[in-house]
Amino acid sequence: MKPLQTQLAVVGAGPGGYPAAFHAADLGMEVVLIDRDPTPGGVCLYRGCIPSKALLHAANLVQDAREAAAIGVTFAAPAIDLERLRAWQQSVVKGLTDGLAALTRQRRVRFIQGQAALQDAHTLKVTGPDGDPTEVRFEHAILATGSEPVWPGFLTPSPRVVDSTGALAIERIPESMLVLGGGYIGLELGLVYQGLGSEVSVVEFFPRLLMGADQDLVDVMVAQVTDR
Repeated sequence: MKPLQTQLAVVGAGPGGYPAAFHAADLGMEVVLIDRDPTPGGVCLYRGCIPSKALLHAANLVQDAREAAAIGVTFAAPAIDLERLRAWQQSVVKGLTDGLAALTRQRRVRFIQGQAALQDAHTLKVTGPDGDPTEVRFEHAILATGSEPVWPGFLTPSPRVVDSTGALAIERIPESMLVLGGGYIGLELGLVYQGLGSEVSVVEFFPRLLMGADQDLVDVMVAQVTDR
């Protein structure tokens, strides 16, 4: 097959990759955007920020219903339909990723779904979901390959031990949950499951939560979540 020629190849269509591809296209460059997922979005839209914010919204509704009795408004105990909750979460993700796909077409950015590997300083081999390879020859490249959850060496995946991606799949609501890591990802997921009914504990290596955030803000957040 004849190699595909382009001025710029962008590997990774997440929040780092697709804005770079869009900006380059707006400046008049020929751009190829490559990602393993079927549309742009990356970890943030598919397995991170967006699905977690959707679940946080649902958890906050449940929490608000529980706390409404304090102001004289009483609701029946919330009933949680996990299948419908997951379907709604995925509809939020799909709406945003479909929107990015439309923007990609409008800017005439060529999108290729597949796993990319550098062959040399100006060549990529992209293996599509069907196993067929595509060779991409480029003048310039941007590597925006995203992130993956890191497993502690003493743990292995199991139905009882999941990473952040597994937690977002929300297969069940456990009676209790231990979250390893008190950064924003761990706390978001902990608050989701707490809001949906789990008793959540958080373990953090450093002396406080959210080490990158201002202490005064962290103190307010900790006071709010530990009072629930």
